[in-house]
Amino acid sequence: MKKIFYLFLILSSNFCFSQFAIINDADGYVNVRSSAKIANNISDKLDNGFVVYYFEPEGNWANVDYQKNGKDLHGYIYKDKFKDITTFKKIPLKSNINGKAILANKNIRIELTETKFIKANHKLKFLDKDSDIIIKIDNLGIFGTDGGIPKTEYKSIDVQIKNEKIEIPASALKNLFEPNLEYSEAYYDEVNNILYIQALNGDGAGGYIILWIIENNKYKSRAEASPF
Repeated sequence: MKKIFYLFLILSSNFCFSQFAIINDADGYVNVRSSAKIANNISDKLDNGFVVYYFEPEGNWANVDYQKNGKDLHGYIYKDKFKDITTFKKIPLKSNINGKAILANKNIRIELTETKFIKANHKLKFLDKDSDIIIKIDNLGIFGTDGGIPKTEYKSIDVQIKNEKIEIPASALKNLFEPNLEYSEAYYDEVNNILYIQALNGDGAGGYIILWIIENNKYKSRAEASPF
């Protein structure tokens, strides 16, 4: 109950003022700036459709985090240069029973399944030989715990769009622990045939938001962010 209440507080505060969004500008791209002003400070350029995670705008500027070429980056973009993914058509959560959440409408069905984390099935790396703090699992950084051993992980995500089954690779689920299936959401961009699946997961201090992107009925990529 404490876990659910804590996550409710996140949803009603931090998460309300930070969201995943896509770049959406008439020029087809947007400049990322190193500070919240127009000056000689352009640090990057992002094309339309690129996913960013933005925090509550201050004035006309939004602070954004994003991942590009394997790097975690950040900067500022003008607040009207992106579009929240939550503005697309929402796929409702139909059920969440026995470790399986189902989101569906007449054309799309998504099943997210969790399973118990079995320590023996994973390679754990600790801070040092005398520490019980985990810093990597299967040679990857950890999402979902703040150094503790996870209790659960994703088992699978099954997606079907208009009777076509979409393959979600195992790599899309790696190092994502403590899923909270009740906070699974999905949004569909009907114009561009892009499905966004997101979830708010974690055990508190290890909280994170994950976004999976399926474009033209093929898995494209995922993005992660911290709401804190």
